[in-house]
Parts: sequence; structure tokens; C-alpha cells
Amino acid sequence: MKKLLFLAVGVVIGVFAARRIEESEKGKAFLDSVDDRTREFTDAVKDGYQARDRELRGE
Repeated sequence: MKKLLFLAVGVVIGVFAARRIEESEKGKAFLDSVDDRTREFTDAVKDGYQARDRELRGE
């Protein structure tokens, strides 16, 4: 139960911090760059997974 409380507090602090950072132009640019890099990474993982899946299926 204690771990769940710490998780919830961490999420609340993270959301609050992200909103405060997003208010400034530099902060918004930083969060946008993080979002772009995250999308690139997840797209690369998805492409790799799909390629390996096709390879294993013999397609």
C-alpha cells in the first residue's frame, strides 16, 4: 500500500511539474523535443518487432 501511495504522489508531482515547465517557451520546446524522440524510439521498436515477426512467419 505504501508503494502505491508513493506512485500516486510521484504521478501528481510529475503532472504538476510538466504543466509548470510547459508554461514557458523553452519548457514547451523541451517537452516537444522529448515527445519527438519518444515517438521516434517507439516507432523504431514497432518497426523492428514487425520485421522480426514477418521474418519468423516466413513472409
